[in-house]
Amino acid sequence: MRKSLVVICGWCLAGCVGPEAPDAAVCRDVVTRLCRGPVCAPVTERLGVDAAGCEAALLSRTGCASDAFGFSTPGRVQFLDCRVPLLRQGAAQAIRPACSDVEEFFVDCPEVVRFFGGAP
Repeated sequence: MRKSLVVICGWCLAGCVGPEAPDAAVCRDVVTRLCRGPVCAPVTERLGVDAAGCEAALLSRTGCASDAFGFSTPGRVQFLDCRVPLLRQGAAQAIRPACSDVEEFFVDCPEVVRFFGGAP
């Protein structure tokens, strides 16, 4: 029993090892989550995008459509911290965040709102 537990824990830890996602991929992940339809009102209102063009507009504004994208302000760690509420419903990109989590994202991270071209 104990040996099985050690093996299972080892597999779990090994699953968390690997290179970090590039900054562009992290940014695109957030854009995808924010623009997952139906798009929440805070996204269209605060960022001034329409639901149909949300993803294209945000990728263009931020520059994260380019694989060469790198965070400056906000920094990567801050961006990842701000992203946490968008993951509450699940880590898969196909899962839409709750609008209350999107609102929390905007309220708690005004610098990210500015990064996306919106007004906090």
